[in-house]
Amino acid sequence: MRKFWAIACTLAFSAFWVFGGLSVLAFIDKHPLFWLVAVLSLVGLGLGVWTRRQVVALTRDVPVGARAVQQESAHA
Repeated sequence: MRKFWAIACTLAFSAFWVFGGLSVLAFIDKHPLFWLVAVLSLVGLGLGVWTRRQVVALTRDVPVGARAVQQESAHA
């Protein structure tokens, strides 16, 4: 389940940056802002923040550095 939330977080923040960038470029070039682009940017931001909170909640019980210790012991 952690992988699902991590992928969803990446996709949501990617949508935020893509559509947010389009909104900023439209503003800079003085083009009329298509309202759907702004809405998609805000939805991406909201979903990104929500999924990030899910990832943090699911990984809170994992000790810091536990994965690195497992990798080092596997190679030794």
